[in-house]
Amino acid sequence: MDNDQPSSFLKRLLLPVLFVVLILWALFFGFQAGILYSHKSDNFSNNNTEENDKLSLILNYIENNYVDSVNIDELQNDAIADLLHHLDPHSEFIPPHDFTSIQEQMTGNFEGIGIEFNIINDTIRVIQTISNGPSEKAGLMAGDKIISVNDSNVAGVKITNEQVFKKLRGKKGTKVKLGILRPSVKNVLYFTIQRDEIPLYSVDVYYLLKNDIGYIRIDRFAQNTVKEFENALQSLLKQGMKKLVLDLRDNPGGLLDAAVSIADHFLEDGTLIVYTQGRKYPKKEFKATSKGLFETQPLVVIIDEGSASASEIVAGAIQDNDRAVIVGRRSFGKGLVQEELNLPDASAIRLTIARYYTPTGRCIQKPYKKKNLADYYMEEYDRYFNGEVVKIDSSKIDTTQKFITPKGKIVYGGGGILPDIFIPEDTSIHNFKINKLLVNGCIQQYAFHFVDANRKSLIQMYPNDQQFINKYSIDDKMIKKMLYQCQQTEKKSQSFNDQEWAKLKTLLKAHIGRLLYGNAGYYPVINKTDKTIQKAIEVLEKEKN
Repeated sequence: MDNDQPSSFLKRLLLPVLFVVLILWALFFGFQAGILYSHKSDNFSNNNTEENDKLSLILNYIENNYVDSVNIDELQNDAIADLLHHLDPHSEFIPPHDFTSIQEQMTGNFEGIGIEFNIINDTIRVIQTISNGPSEKAGLMAGDKIISVNDSNVAGVKITNEQVFKKLRGKKGTKVKLGILRPSVKNVLYFTIQRDEIPLYSVDVYYLLKNDIGYIRIDRFAQNTVKEFENALQSLLKQGMKKLVLDLRDNPGGLLDAAVSIADHFLEDGTLIVYTQGRKYPKKEFKATSKGLFETQPLVVIIDEGSASASEIVAGAIQDNDRAVIVGRRSFGKGLVQEELNLPDASAIRLTIARYYTPTGRCIQKPYKKKNLADYYMEEYDRYFNGEVVKIDSSKIDTTQKFITPKGKIVYGGGGILPDIFIPEDTSIHNFKINKLLVNGCIQQYAFHFVDANRKSLIQMYPNDQQFINKYSIDDKMIKKMLYQCQQTEKKSQSFNDQEWAKLKTLLKAHIGRLLYGNAGYYPVINKTDKTIQKAIEVLEKEKN
């Protein structure tokens, strides 16, 4: 991917520690956590004349008369962004330098060399190559150190992730020369790699959890999501799946059409999935077709406070039609629909033009105060302080907005989707001592160096992800060694109880698995101790096929 993105599970692990950066994350989340119409608006006209266009008049006046020189384009962009923030939390201005990366999230691809990397000890290390991508074809391998790019030194120079992106990404067909240091090879290896289109996958992982129970995790709704999901579903059906767990935790949303198409697979022909309506946009209904691949089989959908917009459309359609059980915690609460308008300078705005409503007629948009983005996005974090993640009674759902499903179940609007079965957050996950090891990168770096030194023997002993998951184990000696190395860095020792010790073993094995086999070696390890998934399995085991 030309980056090393932390998993959404890890993001949840680090929530208590990441308070300071949450506001910065919210700005990016504002771009993503939106139901976005897949078409682009061309409804852009300027009815203002030079005489009555106050913004242009003021900017011209500043440019011509201000005491110091100013960047008028930057000033204009700031003014537009502030204007949109006064409307609602999800109307956004996207400056040109951000637009490309944000579009990549929705289109599901970018152009580059196809590696996932991390910067360790001021050196770019290849975590893994994208299957069948340019780097894999050229011969790059996990564990390689990139020390030069186009004969320019990049090792030991405090290079940043953003600088690496700029050096490695580029237009399809262009070439980049890399200098590589590889373990067991004395001399520098040089590779000339031709950039190509690299897919960004939105289905993190799929596999059989147990017997005939399948599992699919979707991390966003992009243009390629439906195809990926259908491939995953068909593969699991061929393996004998008869029941499914769909995991939408920490999925911030994306394209409306993708959400509708995913929900369509679970609902019978003609069933209402969602409808949208706005001041200038008449009511538009989206209904299921006869194309569904899993319309009647037992299903559980998992959500949490990070599940927003498109995720909530899927969960809302499932819940309101009494189709399946929703397990987890209250979703984010985002019921606004944006339309994208591209501007001449390669920037764009995403303007809220409608609300969406679940089949019973509820809008699940949580309350917000105009001009105050911080409180709106911090509300998700506040749930950890007010106890909502561990006690259902403290839920802030608006019980005055009451709706009834066809089978008589009560559901609520005005603050996200409340699950049918509440699962409290595993408080051991938020253990400060473990969080600190993750934030400091101790567990990840120990895993990386361990795999780097033992990759060949590990792959020989565990030639595929299934054998690794079922047979590989972490012993106490490894944990002690890892903690010793971490505590040498911290210069402070910590003691761990049995529960914490077990959690460390799970995390270390998962990170080793990820380095060897990607998400297929990571999520199955984490999920074995995930209480929400265990509850989903319990629910499905009671269901008849």
